[in-house]
Amino acid sequence: MLLSRKMLQRVLGALWLLDGLFQLQPQMFTMNMVNSVMKPYLQSQPGLFEPSLQFIVNQTTTHLTAVNLLIAIVQILLGIGFLVVPDRWVKDLAWASIVWALVVWYGGEGMSMLFTGQSSILSGSPGAVLLYPLLGFVVIPRQQSATSSQEGAARAGDDGLLSRKILQWVFAGFWIFAALLQLQPYWWKAGQISQTISGMVGQGGLNTFLVDPVLQQFSKVVAPIEIPLNIVLIIVFLAIGGGLAVAKGKQLRPFLIAAIIISVIVWYSGEGFGMIFTGMATDFNSGLLLVVIALACWPRTQPLREASVQPATAQEQAEGSSTTQPA
Repeated sequence: MLLSRKMLQRVLGALWLLDGLFQLQPQMFTMNMVNSVMKPYLQSQPGLFEPSLQFIVNQTTTHLTAVNLLIAIVQILLGIGFLVVPDRWVKDLAWASIVWALVVWYGGEGMSMLFTGQSSILSGSPGAVLLYPLLGFVVIPRQQSATSSQEGAARAGDDGLLSRKILQWVFAGFWIFAALLQLQPYWWKAGQISQTISGMVGQGGLNTFLVDPVLQQFSKVVAPIEIPLNIVLIIVFLAIGGGLAVAKGKQLRPFLIAAIIISVIVWYSGEGFGMIFTGMATDFNSGLLLVVIALACWPRTQPLREASVQPATAQEQAEGSSTTQPA
């Protein structure tokens, strides 16, 4: 694959490490983290989840410094671990990251508002922190019997517990799920898509120069055509998902390129680059993670060269011996 299992493990480690460092930004030790990051996820939560999420917000408010340091330490340790640990520890580390990601997804992101009827890939659903466990399964080394062939050695190095083929199908399912989210009644109301885009304006920091001017104009352009745009989004998401589900080899690349382009557009317009330039980012949001997954699904540019390790066939041996015999 374009990204070997080891390289993907390092990318995952770098993402966890940077997420932990984001948590050490000065604004994260103020009420801005609670008011701007956590409280918005309480809106429209079902009664089954709202009390527990409110309890988490209250406890975070009371013990803000301790909670913030805990999050930072855990994620920095996960990042360093994925970057340096040998293969025999990767499985345990991956499972620890999966458990931690689910905790953060529930308590810190309110399950990305999946049960509120307002979730969308445009706003980061189903949540970047859910994509970390997916990559975690891909980097867990697969136990394989020893092999002397070059192909077997390459596969042992590239394939994790979750094979790339299954990752491709999961990625296809993600885009189909994204289309289903856009079918929710909330996204057929006037102003919802433009408000999602304009909601990323005014976050401060370098976003004032890098993001705000473009998104202000983009929001105005989108506002009169939201219903047709939503239909187009559904069709595009379904096309990408369907293509990823059935394409093989070189046929897969156009759909991966389309997935990368849409992911970058969403990361910019709907997620404001995850607010990484504002001092209030807790992660990169899902747009960047989707690009990483697309690259992880990218097929090799050239087949493995096995000619040098394959024994000569009987016919080749016969032809070779005949050339050495006297006439």
